[in-house]
Amino acid sequence: MRILLVSPSQENIYGPGIRPPYPPLGLLYIGAVLLQEGYNVELIDFDIDCSNEDDFLEKVKLNKPEIVGFTTVTPTFQSGLELAQKIKGVYNPFVVFGGPHASAIADEIIENKNIDGIIIGEGEETIIEFLKHKSKDETRSVCGMIQKQGKKLLKGGVRPFIENLDKLPFPAWKLLKHKEKYSPPDALRLPVATILTSRGCPYRCTFCQAPKLWGRKIRRRSVANVMEEIRYLTGIHNIKEIHFADDDFSHDKEWTLKILDAMKRENIKVRFSFMNGLRITSVDEELLTGMKNNGFINIGFGIESGSQRILNIVKKGLNISEVIRKMKLTKKMGFKTWAFFILGLPGETPITIRQTVDFSLSLDPDFAKFFYLVPYPGTQVYDEFVKKNYIKEKDFSLYGLYTKPVYEFPRLSRNDIQKALIIAYLKFYLRPRKMLSILFKIRSITELKLNFRAALFLIRKVLHP
Repeated sequence: MRILLVSPSQENIYGPGIRPPYPPLGLLYIGAVLLQEGYNVELIDFDIDCSNEDDFLEKVKLNKPEIVGFTTVTPTFQSGLELAQKIKGVYNPFVVFGGPHASAIADEIIENKNIDGIIIGEGEETIIEFLKHKSKDETRSVCGMIQKQGKKLLKGGVRPFIENLDKLPFPAWKLLKHKEKYSPPDALRLPVATILTSRGCPYRCTFCQAPKLWGRKIRRRSVANVMEEIRYLTGIHNIKEIHFADDDFSHDKEWTLKILDAMKRENIKVRFSFMNGLRITSVDEELLTGMKNNGFINIGFGIESGSQRILNIVKKGLNISEVIRKMKLTKKMGFKTWAFFILGLPGETPITIRQTVDFSLSLDPDFAKFFYLVPYPGTQVYDEFVKKNYIKEKDFSLYGLYTKPVYEFPRLSRNDIQKALIIAYLKFYLRPRKMLSILFKIRSITELKLNFRAALFLIRKVLHP
């Protein structure tokens, strides 16, 4: 059975002509279990592998896979849907959607005529069970999946999360046709790979979609299993830089210290970084020392707001005084620091936005990134905004990190939030001391190019969202 896995265009996230920074790790996991079971698998990452939709369609027509699987986040869902429609216009494979967006509103999107099935949550075990029935030309109920059977829907109920992550094969990097084309903005050495050492997040941030996919219980891989994958990436695939993609890498201090000790003992010549940053409440001097000893350079924290009231409303679980203390410690230990902030959170006012911008200046990390809140479906924020009629755009292609706000409050318009973000960037970076500091800390021509590229990207997104 021929299976095609598709990551649709991420243009609605990053903009025209900008490649996605990371490979589609979720699809690489799905591809790995499919290959393990003996299926014929191909992966297409649209922005990397295709010049346009016609080029994509020609690649599909070449092999005519029986199953086509799409992974989508909210802003890429429409792109995926358009590709599915193109395929269905040529022949009729079974089209299945998975990923965060599909998991969040499966009952809604299964109604689309170009979608035959939805995988909810983790997909590795679900897709294998589904294919065992499909290969026998049987349509049976499968846990973790909704399928169409004529005019009826087969709902298989909730599938338990995978407890033993070590039993999963490593992501199938060999499915990538051009792994050298992925380039995160802070990468110093290429090619870069991402690695996921755990699944799940115990926190209750009202704006986060992750629990719909991974659940709240953290499930960790063994240290030995993680180290084996690191050796596999550096040895077999010649990976020069590894970015950890965990939602909370440092939540379990004992486990984190063990993995850091193992990395130090093996002395693998690769640069490590964190794709999603770290939870600021779970780091301390001992953990930071372990990271420093392993060559970590950048440490980022999702701080979100400078208003304690707003942090409490969104259930972030942060205390302003602890944020100040931990940021000082991280800077003191010589890390390059990043801080991430969200403007337009529930309860936001011009005063709280000003508090956030002022807080970013007082913390003075090396780099700050400001985003509009995106009310993703499946989150408490989305449900609240729908109920209060705050959302003004229903087109999910507009729900990108760098697009305009899709909502407004009675006393804070979309235009107000847009202006606030521009002002935040100008205030933070247009300080002579800050600009000189960034220039003095550049260590190579590669880093200079990457910083210049990142600056141009932010300028374009801020001034022309």
